[in-house]
Amino acid sequence: MLSNDTYSNHKDNLFSILADKFVPFWPLFLGLFLLGLLSAWTYLFLSTPTYSVSAALIINDEKKGVDDSEIMESINVFTSKKIVENEVEVLHSKELINEVVYELNLYTQVFEKGLFKNTPVYDTSPIHIRLKSPNDSRYYQDDNKTSFDFDSAKNLIRIDDKSYPIGEWVENPFGGDPIKFIRNTAFEESSDDQKSYYFTFIHPKLVSASIYNKLYVGSSSKLSTVVRMTYEDANTTRGEDIVNQLIKSYIQQSTRERDTLASNTLAFVENRMEQVGIELNEVEKELEVYRSSEGVVNISKQGSLYLDNVGNYDRRIGDIELQLAVLQKVQNYVVSKNKSSGIVPSTLGINDPILSQLLDRLYNAEIEYEELRKTTAENNPILVAVKNRIDQIRPSILENVNSQKANLRTSLANLNSSSGKYNSALQLLPEQERKLVEITRKKKNISELYDFLAQKREETALSYAPTQGDARIIEGAEASLRPVSPKKTVVYAIALLLSFAIGILIVSGKELISSKVLFRSAVERYSKLPVIGELAFLDQNSTELLVNEHKDVFILDQFRHLLSSLGIYQRSSRLKTLMVTSSIAGEGKSYVSANLAQTLAFSGKRVALVDMDLRNASLTTIFNLEEEEGVSDFLSNKAVMNTIVHKSDCEELYILPCGEKTFASSELLASKKLEELFETLYDTFDYVVVDTPPISMVSDAAIINEFGDKTLIVVRHGYTPKHVAKRIDENLNNKNFKNCNIVFNAVKQRGVATENYGYGHGYGYDLVKPQKSDTFLNGIIDFFKLRPTLEALKKLAHVIQFTRK
Repeated sequence: MLSNDTYSNHKDNLFSILADKFVPFWPLFLGLFLLGLLSAWTYLFLSTPTYSVSAALIINDEKKGVDDSEIMESINVFTSKKIVENEVEVLHSKELINEVVYELNLYTQVFEKGLFKNTPVYDTSPIHIRLKSPNDSRYYQDDNKTSFDFDSAKNLIRIDDKSYPIGEWVENPFGGDPIKFIRNTAFEESSDDQKSYYFTFIHPKLVSASIYNKLYVGSSSKLSTVVRMTYEDANTTRGEDIVNQLIKSYIQQSTRERDTLASNTLAFVENRMEQVGIELNEVEKELEVYRSSEGVVNISKQGSLYLDNVGNYDRRIGDIELQLAVLQKVQNYVVSKNKSSGIVPSTLGINDPILSQLLDRLYNAEIEYEELRKTTAENNPILVAVKNRIDQIRPSILENVNSQKANLRTSLANLNSSSGKYNSALQLLPEQERKLVEITRKKKNISELYDFLAQKREETALSYAPTQGDARIIEGAEASLRPVSPKKTVVYAIALLLSFAIGILIVSGKELISSKVLFRSAVERYSKLPVIGELAFLDQNSTELLVNEHKDVFILDQFRHLLSSLGIYQRSSRLKTLMVTSSIAGEGKSYVSANLAQTLAFSGKRVALVDMDLRNASLTTIFNLEEEEGVSDFLSNKAVMNTIVHKSDCEELYILPCGEKTFASSELLASKKLEELFETLYDTFDYVVVDTPPISMVSDAAIINEFGDKTLIVVRHGYTPKHVAKRIDENLNNKNFKNCNIVFNAVKQRGVATENYGYGHGYGYDLVKPQKSDTFLNGIIDFFKLRPTLEALKKLAHVIQFTRK
């Protein structure tokens, strides 16, 4: 509980310190806040808001559990497996973004001219512009703004008094290849539409770089195959078009790769079918000629048996030869490609799953290598790793092909041997029947091979059938309803925080960099002497500086409080003589001494006020006694005591003016006449208040000090230099001053505070006449009718102060 109370007190003290320091300057903060809000509004008005466009795709990645159905795989035999991480890089590749830029004509931008700013338009533009050669550098000069007028009735535009039709390739007004102006179907022209437009060309590479930097593509999570795309654009329609076109181009690119593979395979199958068809026609003609020439119609049962066996062997031999031919093509592809990518030949008739898997891995690795090479550098570690993987797969394929070829050749030799035996048996048959069996067997083998190729051709053709492909859109491009930048709340919050920070810097900086003493705490820090009182600043004429001339009782109370702190009102007090001095001239020692003397006189005491500043008689001037005899005349034996004591307007107060000014004041003060003067004053008056010269300038104060009981050092707010205040103790110690105290004089209010927010500890300075500099501020307050608001804030300040107390 104790710790909580301590924390609460600390919090209250911190709040009080901040309130004391900054609340008096609330008009400054209010003005800065208004200026900050105006600046924020201007920024928001002039800036172009940016919206976020998002979309999502799902990628067929079998490693993460997403795969096509068996029916779709049987139809599309050329479907390749994707890796989500690779597809993210492809979607974010500059090549794909360049395709979007060219497709949507983003290298041209139309602007609507405005009073304060020119606004880019896209969906509200009357036309779109397409170049045949977008990479021509002549279009992208430093200043290529071209104003144009749109004539919807005649369906043309005018540039520099020359008309161009819309929807046709026309002569380029800027030189180079033709240009086409395309009408925007979404543009709606009103009868009173007086808008002005101009267009400019931006190099496609710069547009692509801008899109690349503002586009984010990434998977939702490590185990997810969903790829999310986010893009920021000032125009929601253009942003949605860019994201949709990016997805469309990506799907089209994937479809083109699949169709290229299917097309190459189909060409191979059709070429092979053409050759087998020729062979089939030849054998059929041979059979027809033989039958007609030899008159062969039936074959014996034995011949049929031999024929079936030999035919079976021949079919197997044909299969093996076909497999050897396919393996030879695979080997030729692997060897002849010289480690470069391409379309892998078909493995028709090869039932080895290892070879098929190796070829699939080779194809996928080559595709991955080509896609990565588009987006990464040649020495990229990922690209080098893929290339090394390709180099490792090729020897494995050659080793597998050679192994299979060796096995097939062995099987072919065995089959040829067995077939030879049945051929020898067939030779025992009649020559005509044997010849017929050979021709029929040959025809059957070629016919079966032709049927097999026809089946594979249809399977390949089915891969052209439209499918959902390797990627599927699950969320189309959709723009946010509210802009993501700039955010109004953030901008206004930053403006207010900056305004507050600037206000703090102004207030704190002004006080920190000041070379003058501004705070009582600084006086207490610089000197070990007690600060026994503060005197409020008075913006009065010199004739109204005395308490008997001032209308506010509060001023008199300040000096009573000061005398009370000196102990003069105590019955046991032995204080008789009070010396008032300062470090430098102008700190108000004459003002303080005159008012202290008057305050004592008001209490019925007989008081003598002595002006012993013989070089600068400020006290004498206050009482208009410049022409009268005074202390210097007495010390120089030019006057007697009775002639230098003058009755003032205040009862019981007598003034001893300076007399004739002299620069030999030290010699006069060192005479025995000074001691005689003070002895007379002690016997005649209850109290003697002496206005002495500054202590740091001349030695007069040190000479007079021996006759004083207490010394008051006056430090003036905003006037006394800090380096002077730091040397007060040193000056007093060097000159043996005794019973010294400090009074903080002319303490001003801080800001526009009316009480308890001064530079001292505060006594409630609301009775002090406002400074003249406040007149202009009051005029502004009255003009904008801010008086009720100010009163409310003042009440809040009172509440804060009451809470602090």
